[in-house]
Amino acid sequence: MQKILIPVDGSQHAERAAASLIKQHQAGGALDIHLLNVQIPIESGHARMFVSKGDLDAYYRDEGRQALQGAAKQLQQAGIPFTEHLAIGHVAETIVNFAQQHQFDQIVMGTHGRTGLTGLLLGSVASDVLRSSKVPVTLVK
Repeated sequence: MQKILIPVDGSQHAERAAASLIKQHQAGGALDIHLLNVQIPIESGHARMFVSKGDLDAYYRDEGRQALQGAAKQLQQAGIPFTEHLAIGHVAETIVNFAQQHQFDQIVMGTHGRTGLTGLLLGSVASDVLRSSKVPVTLVK
């Protein structure tokens, strides 16, 4: 059984990654699917002065759950079991570290579909993960 990580940000791009794995699963592929949402930490010291750690953690949880909903719903409707994870940190770095620490076989990510000079200049989480991951990465357009 292949252990697959799908980084999810709540976008249609992430949902396309889930849809591609649904097709693979329906074609007979045995998959252990994990969804990961990474929340960017609030760095401002001023915000931390006025917001408790508990409130901040609740905010991260709520935002993460909301981001996971679309891909989770697709997998549920297809009857495919999955596990949800939430993390806080630099998005690409956290995805790469999470995949390595939990010994995933593959990372499957949606992309914005930008190519050429536009994609090169803008950069993206997907390209950062692709460059730095030791775990194989599949990009779904």
